[in-house]
Formats: sequence, C-alpha cells, structure tokens
Amino acid sequence: MREESRPRKRKHIPVDIEEVEVRSKYFKKNERTVELVKESKINKDLQNYGGVNIDWIKALKPIEYFEWIESRTCDDPRTWGRPITKEEMINDSGAKIPESFLPIYNRVRLMRSKVKTPVDAMGCSMIPVLVSNKCGIPSEKVDPKNFRLQFLIGTMLSAQTRDERMAQAALNITEYCLNTLKIAEGITLDGLLKIDEPVLANLIRCVSFYTRKANFIKRTAQLLVDNFDSDIPYDIEGILSLPGVGPKMGYLTLQKGWGLIAGICVDVHVHRLCKMWNWVDPIKCKTAEHTRKELQVWLPHSLWYEINTVLVGFGQLICMARGKRCDLCLANDVCNARNEKLIESSKFHQLEDKEDIEKVYSHWLDTVTNGITTERHKKK
Repeated sequence: MREESRPRKRKHIPVDIEEVEVRSKYFKKNERTVELVKESKINKDLQNYGGVNIDWIKALKPIEYFEWIESRTCDDPRTWGRPITKEEMINDSGAKIPESFLPIYNRVRLMRSKVKTPVDAMGCSMIPVLVSNKCGIPSEKVDPKNFRLQFLIGTMLSAQTRDERMAQAALNITEYCLNTLKIAEGITLDGLLKIDEPVLANLIRCVSFYTRKANFIKRTAQLLVDNFDSDIPYDIEGILSLPGVGPKMGYLTLQKGWGLIAGICVDVHVHRLCKMWNWVDPIKCKTAEHTRKELQVWLPHSLWYEINTVLVGFGQLICMARGKRCDLCLANDVCNARNEKLIESSKFHQLEDKEDIEKVYSHWLDTVTNGITTERHKKK
C-alpha cells in the first residue's frame, strides 16, 4: 500500500533565487557577466536619475541635440578654474571621501584650466566635430544619429592608440565616404556597410591593431542594424555587447552620445593617478575596471564625467608615467608622490617669498603660457 505523506512540521522559508550563488568546479560562471547583471539595475536607476529620455533625445534637431549634450558633458576648461567646496562633495552612498582628494583635485583643475593638452584638441569627444569641420560639414547639418555612430567608431579606433593617429584614421574613413561613396554626411551606417573590410583596414592603418579593429567596426555596423534600430545602444549592456568595446569606451559613448552619466570613464591615466594618490586601494585595484568601481563608491555623481578629462590632460602633460614635472605642478605641496629633488631645482622653490601664493602662481602661469616642454616633446 502507498504510504500517506506526513504533514510538514518545519515551517517553509521562502528563498530569493537571485541571491543564491551556486559554485561548481566543473561549471564556472563568467564573472564578468555576473558583474554586469548586478550593475544593470544601477545603470537603469542612473538613467532615470539623470532625467534622460531616450525617445526625446532621438527627436531632437541637430542644434538642440548638441546643446543638450554640451549641457550634460561640458568640456570648457574655464569651468575648472573655480575650486570645489566641501559642501559640494556629497555622495549618495555616504562613503568617506579621501582627505587628500579636494586639496589635490582643486589644484589639478586649476592647472587644467590654463593648460591645453592633447585630449582637449584631439580626444575622442572632439573627433566627430574636428573631422566634420575639416571636411566642410557644418554642425547644424550633422545628423545626431550619425554623430553618435562617429563617436562610437572614434572610441573603437582609440584603443591603445595616440589621439593624433586616431583622428587621422577617422578623417581617412570620412574622406572615403565623401569622395568615393559620395555620402555627403561622411561616416554613416550605410557607408560602413558598403566599405569592404580590407579597404577599411587600409584606411585605418595608422592605428594599432588596424585589421582587428576593421573587423570589429564591420561587425558592429551589422549588429547596430540587426539589434539596435540602426542607432547606438543606450545602456551599458548593449554597448558592451559590441565587439571590441570595453567599459571605458562604453561609458564615454553613453556620456557623449546620449548625455547619460552611468559610470566613470577610467583610462590608464585616471587609473594610474588615482592609485598614486591613494584615492583607491593601489593593491586591490589592479585594473582600470577595479578603479572605476571603487571611485564610484565615494566620488560625487557631479564629477563622474569631468574627472576623466581633467586627469587625462594632467597625466599627458604634467604628471606623465615617465618624466613627471613635479617642478611645475601646483599640487607638489600636497602630493604624496612628489619628487623632492625636482621641486628643489625648480624656480618656484628658489623664490624668496615661497609662501606668497600669488607670486608662485604668477611664475607658474608665465611658464605654462610659454609652453611646457617635456622630454617626450623634445625628441619630437
């Protein structure tokens, strides 16, 4: 006979499946995918937090669109001359902000407001505008959808490549679309689909890994048509699904393409400087992605966009990985990584009234106005 089931004595406890993690030595989860899934809710919240309406942005006319993007991602160095106050350093997490952040960052911002660096002239954010102007395409005639595509292509070309070479590659593609394909708008999705991959590779020979990047661009163009309504994705999951696009490029593309500040763009300069100043744990943050996540815990959202441009330019011209100019740095009195010998040999150190900040700043401004010459630039 069939035995009757006994009544359950133990109370049933519901389990949230999403919080249960099963580990197996035979079937290992892709940790990158797991992390992206965990961040997806945060990114969507930030999208709402920033008041970004994608449909509204798509309907904007060129002038309105560029004004909107400029209001969200201002790159005007003049705005960096104003120091940030402690009252402005508010984060939603309640995490402690490193004590050295404001003293160093305010000095770096001041320097960046007076010094023009490569990223200001030919960085990813400037490429579509520079190329269009050089080819005689006025901004009011640039379709926002094409601009977003051109920006994405620029970021893909920029990987492990100098800004000057990336700009030349973008110009080569644009001129091919204009002169050979007779596309008046320059780089468009239709144009990229028409260019044969070997031809595209030849056009971008000046950048590193040009054959691989040509393949990535061709595959991306088709994916945009198939999966994203012939436009670039508007969330980080979609951006990272494109071949050859990592978090640094992805967050920057969302910022300049949609005005969506969903994450900090961390490149080698930001990664190196944040570790050097102990703004992040230099031992735990082994990669730029580690640095991004730790920065986002405590850095106020209002600084998520600008910190990349500010630190990249500073790292390009004053605090390089090799040949740092501590003798010219206004933060050399608060920097934990300063080179004392360089500082002692500087004319600032030799001033009689070293405590007179106005005189020190006046000497510094005179130096940068006449141009900063590094060993790297001397060789050129």
